[in-house]
Amino acid sequence: MHIIVIGCGLAGLTVAISLAKAGHKVSIVESAPSIQYIGAGIQISPNSSLILRRLGVDKYIQKYCTTPIDLRMMRYANGQTLVQVPLKEPAENEYHSPYWHIHRADLHRGLLQAAEELGCEVHLDSRVTSIDPSTPSLTTKDNKTYTSDLIVASDGLHSMARTVVLGNPSLPVPTGQMVYRVTLPASALEGIPELEEIITIPRNNHWLGPNGTVLSYLLDGGGRGTLINFVFTCDVEGWMPDGVMQRPGDLATVRKRFKDWDPRLNRMLEHIGDVLEWRLFTHKEAPTWVHPEGKVCLIGDSAHAMTPYLAQGAAMGIEDAAILGGLLEKFPSPSDLPSTLKMYDKLRIKRTAIVATHSVDSRWFTQMEDGPKQQDRDEYMLAHPGIQKGHRNIRSDQDFLDWLFGYDAFEELERFLKNGDNGEKRVNMINGTNGVSELNQVNGQTDVNRYKGLGVV
Repeated sequence: MHIIVIGCGLAGLTVAISLAKAGHKVSIVESAPSIQYIGAGIQISPNSSLILRRLGVDKYIQKYCTTPIDLRMMRYANGQTLVQVPLKEPAENEYHSPYWHIHRADLHRGLLQAAEELGCEVHLDSRVTSIDPSTPSLTTKDNKTYTSDLIVASDGLHSMARTVVLGNPSLPVPTGQMVYRVTLPASALEGIPELEEIITIPRNNHWLGPNGTVLSYLLDGGGRGTLINFVFTCDVEGWMPDGVMQRPGDLATVRKRFKDWDPRLNRMLEHIGDVLEWRLFTHKEAPTWVHPEGKVCLIGDSAHAMTPYLAQGAAMGIEDAAILGGLLEKFPSPSDLPSTLKMYDKLRIKRTAIVATHSVDSRWFTQMEDGPKQQDRDEYMLAHPGIQKGHRNIRSDQDFLDWLFGYDAFEELERFLKNGDNGEKRVNMINGTNGVSELNQVNGQTDVNRYKGLGVV
């Protein structure tokens, strides 16, 4: 088949690679006049690194990856460690694929190189103005029309294809929070004794505070040496102009907002120059990602934009790409598209919805106001170190981590296709659509209340 991918971001490039390796001709249309390698750090958990390795992308990016040893969650005011969760060891020994940190630009560049070497055509400066889902075809701003057998829309948070697929506008939902992203050379912080551990040990440092969190981790800067990546998350004050997704931030505002936090953060802020300011949005769960004609589908943020509190936004798009590419390798005929894309829906919608919901829950757990609930949370984490079954902290919950990080998209697809209805039942159990009792049988989870509100209990 000839398949058009809208969008040259992380999910769009990954699905282009997956489809090209499945034997399809792939064209990518991108609205930007040139590829801009923007952003800061990104986390690639085992469920997504497994896919990138299977697709052969690792040879383009692995030299830029660092491997964090653990996640350290700390009290915002004094940096007291509340819980320490291993990352490297379970990733390698239990989930059989590494946990990586990488600069988004290096990942983006590697994906583009892999896609182009597989023969994917990239059409820049080609903003899509309309889509005909019955042909299917799309028209760009310069009145060029592209026709194909399938259109895969990875056109991001403010997706116009989402409106086409759903038949009505489905706008992003503001979370009321924003992030300031900062990347600077770790060498800028050398010689400060209290910061030595932060700038030398690869880990997720996560400060928990009222209505905000701070995350820091190390990145490989290539010729620039080691970089340290910061993500300051807090409640939003004011709004960006329409259509503006990011802009330079005000360092004075960041310092003021976090002035009462761990003194080490204030020391680091003394050395920070430029910051990028982002607003955080999510999407309501869509009933389908496939147009009724069965020739246009959504992927990545256009399907399921989610909050960053579990660092799974990109990972879910990468999973989408593996499933869609795998299905279209098994069923390569245009005549099979309607039924094939229905399987794509069944395999993906509920899983991403559960991840999105737990991501929001993680926000409230980590950003409690000071008080009795926060004190109870802190005391609990201090008394329950590491990873345990039924842990209140979802990042320490063995069953949830097994479900999230242990997901092998290729294995799940093979099971689904091999077992027919039984395979679908298994997918539903994993995704939660058959009720929490069956999910518990898969994961050994006994905390039913955790899943209330997800539409699965």
